[in-house]
Amino acid sequence: MKIRLWGTRGSVPVSSPQMTRYGGDTTCIEVRSESGGRLILDAGTGIHALGDSMDHEIPTDCTICFSHAHWDHLQGLPHFKPLYNPNWRLSLRGPVLAEDVPFSQNLLEIFDEKHFPVPWRELPRRPILEFTPGEQFQVGDMTVKTCPTVHPGSCAAYRIEADGWSFVFTGDHECGDKGDSEATKRLLDFMAGADVALVDGHYFLKDYPLHQGWGHSALEQWPALLAGRGVKHLVYTHYDPSYCDRELDKVFDALRENCRLPISLQLGCQGMLITADGGEMEEREESLESINCKLCDFFHRISHFSDTNVVLDSVLNQARALSNADAGTIYLVENNSLVFSYAANDTLFPGSEANKYAYLNASLPLDTGSIAGFVACTGRVLNIPDVRAIPQSEPYAFNDAFDLATGYRTVSMLTVPFTDVQNRILGVLQLINSVKNGRIQAFPPNTVRYVGRLVMLAGNSLERARLANDLILRMLRTASLRDPRETASHVRRVGAMAAEIYHHWAEKHGLTAEEIRAAKGRLRLAAMLHDVGKVGIPDAILKKPGRLTPEERRTMEKHAVMGARLFENATQDVDMLAHTIALHHHQKWDGSGYTGSDKHPLLSGTDIPLEARITAIADVYDALISRRCYKEAWDVKDALDILRNDAGSHFDPELVDVFMEIHEVITAICKRFPDLEDA
Repeated sequence: MKIRLWGTRGSVPVSSPQMTRYGGDTTCIEVRSESGGRLILDAGTGIHALGDSMDHEIPTDCTICFSHAHWDHLQGLPHFKPLYNPNWRLSLRGPVLAEDVPFSQNLLEIFDEKHFPVPWRELPRRPILEFTPGEQFQVGDMTVKTCPTVHPGSCAAYRIEADGWSFVFTGDHECGDKGDSEATKRLLDFMAGADVALVDGHYFLKDYPLHQGWGHSALEQWPALLAGRGVKHLVYTHYDPSYCDRELDKVFDALRENCRLPISLQLGCQGMLITADGGEMEEREESLESINCKLCDFFHRISHFSDTNVVLDSVLNQARALSNADAGTIYLVENNSLVFSYAANDTLFPGSEANKYAYLNASLPLDTGSIAGFVACTGRVLNIPDVRAIPQSEPYAFNDAFDLATGYRTVSMLTVPFTDVQNRILGVLQLINSVKNGRIQAFPPNTVRYVGRLVMLAGNSLERARLANDLILRMLRTASLRDPRETASHVRRVGAMAAEIYHHWAEKHGLTAEEIRAAKGRLRLAAMLHDVGKVGIPDAILKKPGRLTPEERRTMEKHAVMGARLFENATQDVDMLAHTIALHHHQKWDGSGYTGSDKHPLLSGTDIPLEARITAIADVYDALISRRCYKEAWDVKDALDILRNDAGSHFDPELVDVFMEIHEVITAICKRFPDLEDA
């Protein structure tokens, strides 16, 4: 089944720019089963637009069911186009109301030429059937159950079951102060276990006492009542005509913020589509050709990236852009765990402030207990409209520790598995809080499909980047067998520091995000290879525990040019940059330093390549604060003082300032890649 809300306002239709989101037409709900059956609940002014839509269809069977005979639930009927088209096989059903007035009399009084110019007798013949609330009947393959509600003049609620799930529409109902009257208990029992309940949310609780006995409920009354009856999704409708969008948002936000019950809450919007997973506003479907064009363009751009972090950053940014997600996280599978590998959150850390969170050293067990773990283990996509409404029967649960620690509010979540070409799980992409017009919504179906294609294709890029990273790390491990001071952790830290220094510098210089992303990835990998030339230095010098003689020092300095020679005649961007960094990262701002070869004269200032100047700062700082067999680690403050004091002589002073500005990120990098003896 699919349910469409064509009217969501109560009492009287309203038209105002302040009421466009939740709608101004009075009650009308369309129910369609998978087999094509159609049932319409109530004929408020929303039925006019529904009729216009049906006017373009091939006529078939349709049943209109009325909850009661109050004017706001009938007033659109005379303007329903299919009513005048004899090819539509329409029938109407209404409950037996107070004082045993036939429901047909209420309809005929509308078409009496006094209230509407066209008399009923001139319309195509339409059967009007009655039922007593409590009875049930069939409309095609839909089972329709009814129940009386508390409302002046009487009213009937509907429970519709088809296609494996159930939908309840309460119509107008007053829960009362405590919601414990026999009539309300009967209605709640009638609603028990429903997948979705569309309920009377006419008032705010603060306004309800002034209107007690008018036959309507307050939004705040329903969650506890329905959660206790096992209803999964609660959607509100029939809003008081004086409530604007802003007021509804304010009260609803407070209600959802304080709700700790296993039930999802949503404000119904005119045009909303409701499925077994709750309500969502449908976006215009993009053609498959359009989607494929966007994907081809994206993957052409990232095909040049050989750095894992850049691929992850690109995929996460693209996925968030297409889904309007406020936040997102990527976990990678490593050593039977899900390792927190990349994150972004516009609310908590906008822009480049997020960079330090990319280096969090956190992980999840690779099991079905968490949402990400469940997706990784099963390969299933999870699209959860409200993480606090996950049924207890599910093996996974939402961990709200991050929300509690930061004050963030996670609501909707889309989690998709990364796989390689052999369908092995590489990791998980998790998107959080799809936002439209400033409001959090569930991730719509077309977004889920788009993200699914994106992640499926991104798995190939991620796998290629990981292979490139692993190749460089193997080269560095080989070098570390010769030089015990050149640890894998050290080169990873230097690469990450260099990348983040460049990122901040590039932002200050107005480079685009795309330019920064590409250059940052190349620099991270190339900077890791800064001292790879030490493989050519004799062991007697390389491993000498004491101070080197001047001649030994000159030999040691040759590692710079030796490293550069490993990348001579390079054609790949990373290799060419590795040549530059290896040769020039021991150059100094004042023109001293070394390259290890007379063929490569000394440079000074900005003549030294930018990437080499950046790597020099990262390399020296990390060497100072790291413990080695020949020295203890320096205090961070002392190491920072060295950088400050040598700015303008050894180091580029502008880059030293940049380094100081991102020291929080630098600290996060050091924690993410500790030396083995410190881990």
